[in-house]
Amino acid sequence: MGRGNGPAHRRAGPGQADTGAVTAEFAVILPAVILIMVVLLALVRTVTVSMTCQDAAAVAVRELIVVADESDPVGAAQAVAGSGADVAVQRGGETVRVSVSCPVLPDSLGVLPTTVTADAVGVVQ
Repeated sequence: MGRGNGPAHRRAGPGQADTGAVTAEFAVILPAVILIMVVLLALVRTVTVSMTCQDAAAVAVRELIVVADESDPVGAAQAVAGSGADVAVQRGGETVRVSVSCPVLPDSLGVLPTTVTADAVGVVQ
């Protein structure tokens, strides 16, 4: 028998000893990356709905001020924010206040809000 020339005595070449470590690291990091992506997408969705909800409140107030008695602030707000938006109108003296609540897709972690609310106030002249 020789000096260990068989397959059991071969030395590992460069990069051959760490092939299992890369797979293990990838298996640990991949779920974390997916979780971060899901949270970021949910956050983007929440911010987008919040901006749309604020626009809907502003449109409803503008409708009340410009059109006055013949206005449909609920319809105007729902045209912008969607039919699932809840619209509340409060009139007091020379001011009008519109609150719009818009549903957001709930995230599975319960970290982000399920609804966002936007307010707009206008002065009737």
